[in-house]
Amino acid sequence: TTGPAYLPFLTGCYPGRCNIPGIRWFDREKFHEKMPGIKWYRSYILLGNFLYNNDLSKQVKTLFEIFEKSVSIFSYISRGANLKSNRREVTRVLYSLFSYVTRHWSLADRASARNALSALKEKPNFIYVVFPAIDKLSHQTHPFSKEVLEAYRRIDSDIGKIVTELKRLNELEETLLVLTSDHGHTPTHTHFDAGQFLERRGMKLLRHPKALRKHFSAVVMVSGNAMAHLYVKNLHGWGKRTPYQELRQGNCDLIYELIQEEAIDFVASKDNDDQIHVTYKNGEAIIKEKDSVIYYTHSGEDPFGYNKMPNVLTNETSLEMSFDSEFPDALVQLIQIFNSKRSGDIILNMKNGFDLKVKFDVLVHHSSHGSLHREHMQVPLLINHEIKRKYVRTVDVFPSILELTGKKHEGKIDGKSFV
Repeated sequence: TTGPAYLPFLTGCYPGRCNIPGIRWFDREKFHEKMPGIKWYRSYILLGNFLYNNDLSKQVKTLFEIFEKSVSIFSYISRGANLKSNRREVTRVLYSLFSYVTRHWSLADRASARNALSALKEKPNFIYVVFPAIDKLSHQTHPFSKEVLEAYRRIDSDIGKIVTELKRLNELEETLLVLTSDHGHTPTHTHFDAGQFLERRGMKLLRHPKALRKHFSAVVMVSGNAMAHLYVKNLHGWGKRTPYQELRQGNCDLIYELIQEEAIDFVASKDNDDQIHVTYKNGEAIIKEKDSVIYYTHSGEDPFGYNKMPNVLTNETSLEMSFDSEFPDALVQLIQIFNSKRSGDIILNMKNGFDLKVKFDVLVHHSSHGSLHREHMQVPLLINHEIKRKYVRTVDVFPSILELTGKKHEGKIDGKSFV
């Protein structure tokens, strides 16, 4: 989802390792420790996106911190960007607010292009430019609406202007160009309110934007509108994750009741042995990682529809064998997201066409993303250098950039260079 999905490009790490598991999250440990509200709850919508840099794990390093002269344009994540071109945060927020209210996101894209051309004059080592209109207009209209297709053409024109300027400066041959996206989109026709679902079962709820309650038994954090983190208070309070075993006990088998909903594809939860259970109407799978080896078993139908997937896999084998499926790389992506202490006890994955309604949201979503479906997961990658592997992940862009530019990074990352 927008923001967390920038992290693989900028850090070489999954959002789970960066400890930013979604565009909204709840930190149960911080709440249990009675930390201030700003510590245990987050929504990165509008003004909340100023907190990305602070929330980002200190164990990871951004490309902005690695390159001596770096520029961030319209990116929520900019830790380490240091050129004067970055003194545009107020401009970014004003454009975002104006575009959000008026729905004229073309203005934001034009501002990104102008700022990129202006930044070239400062001779930076690294520029990261975000063009937000395609995503925002897809949500407001349809992934292939007239407005969205115009946004694609506008970006094509803007990149042409940037290339022309690089030629004029005699810098094109020395410039690495990478064009990619953080996620895909699918049209939405039906909205499912997970909050109402929990309230009907007697749970007192905390969810965006009503996040200042002190007494509640469940939390809903929607991310990208096609996935959500659900947190459930357990017998020990909020200090620790509620495991799969406890979620299925008692009169209310929450997992069973969730998967009966037409809108939900499957739910994922973690047990006391750090195994991830993926529960589907007609089956269940178990995923576990140990010493960089993935163990995968299922009973009944395979929730992901994988064909002859072995029970023991490496990260590379998992990607290769699932790449052309409906749920590419689902095993690794579920493992990484649950590595964040801020991830939910339950993760909902919605069927295409359905999304999760966010109460009081003024924008009605006509398109959604955030699930593990292929249309959301697979993104284009264009680079003016040969890609030497058939299957790559977005986390692989970071180490590839470093290798091609001769930069070093000693920290632990999830990506592997494809050059």
